[in-house]
This record gives sequence, C-alpha cells and structure tokens, in this order.
Amino acid sequence: MMRGSITRLLRKQGCGFILGEDGCEVYFDRSGINASEIAGLSVGRWVEYELQYGFERLRATNVKILRAEQGATSSLPAIPHKETSS
Repeated sequence: MMRGSITRLLRKQGCGFILGEDGCEVYFDRSGINASEIAGLSVGRWVEYELQYGFERLRATNVKILRAEQGATSSLPAIPHKETSS
C-alpha cells in the first residue's frame, strides 16, 4: 500500500488527487473509496491507497484515511493544497 496526502478535492465531480510519498500525484474518484470514508476526506488528509492502471492514467484505488496512530505524519515538503467545490 502507498501513502500520501490529498492535494486537491473536487467534491462535485467526486474526485481528487493525492501526492504520494514518492512525489507522484495520483488521481482518484469515488469508485476507489469506501463509502464510509468519503465524508472524512479533506485536503491535507493522509491516506493509504493502491495503484491501478486506469483507461487514461494511473489512479488510486482502495483509498483509506490514515489515523494518527497509523503513522499519518508528513514527510513530504510543504505544498499548497486546494479544495474546490466545482
């Protein structure tokens, strides 16, 4: 499983992007998230995910929110995060 921080969240479209610990940004959509996790997603939140090759690009699936006790600490450089409702 990979770990990363949500960098962009597009709630109306039901998708967003995760910046992985490896420095790569990965797309995700609501089909890759457990329904019970969707409400807890926010920009800057640490998640765990699996990578899958989609039709157009690499995407995150099986996205799960990391809790502090699971090691959700930042080892990434500070980056601007943006949450949009469009």
